[in-house]
Amino acid sequence: MSNVRLRRLTADYEKLKEYARLHPRVRLLQVDGDPPERYQIQYQLISVRMVDSEVRPVKSHTVEIVLPRNYPRTPPQCRMLSPVFHPNIAPHAICVGDHWTAGESLQSIVIRIGEMLAYQSYNVKSPLNGEAAKWAEEHKEQLPLDPVSLLPEEVDESQAAHTATRGATTHRAARPRRALPTDQPASQSGLPASEAPRQPRTHSATAAADASQEAAEEKVQVVCPGCQTEYQIATTHLGRRVRCKKCQHVFSLSEG
Repeated sequence: MSNVRLRRLTADYEKLKEYARLHPRVRLLQVDGDPPERYQIQYQLISVRMVDSEVRPVKSHTVEIVLPRNYPRTPPQCRMLSPVFHPNIAPHAICVGDHWTAGESLQSIVIRIGEMLAYQSYNVKSPLNGEAAKWAEEHKEQLPLDPVSLLPEEVDESQAAHTATRGATTHRAARPRRALPTDQPASQSGLPASEAPRQPRTHSATAAADASQEAAEEKVQVVCPGCQTEYQIATTHLGRRVRCKKCQHVFSLSEG
């Protein structure tokens, strides 16, 4: 294994391990290799699957990601190990986009798959599953199925609340949002028949200490290219993908 590939695989693993540690909805089930070249990842997100010709809600999903010999020049190979009903997911493959670049991280692929499972992201114009594409068009006013943010910045900001309540952290969605339901029967549309109450945000007993630590971090100003909203963020977050809380535009953080 070349030193370049070794460094890349190691960096991907460390970054993804930390992301899974922080995000309550993503878990590394299994890794193979040192550093890993094969991952099994579990998501706890509201999605749907086809059962006996009916679309039914499902909350747990397992994904396999294999990093081929030419990675990162070629994209990861991704497939579902548990069934899901989505326009861009087939039994043998997950379509994570046609514009892969070597600079894209493994973590970004894991986030993108999560957004697909939650129906925050889908493409009905060139689907792998035509029936799922038709279903998504018919129920687009009820999407996304799960509004939880999978972006690492929003995970960092709300980790204290997750630790206290294990509730879902939501972000502003352009379409109607659905709260995480408990086990319940599906309606004829395949969506949960009712919604659970939203979990209140809680404050850590060490909020003052956390605020002091955050104040000590160096901050820079970034501007959303979609709506020109300005944000103050820690320099350690530069280079990450984030979603603007005002216009929902996803962009990479760079100093403005």
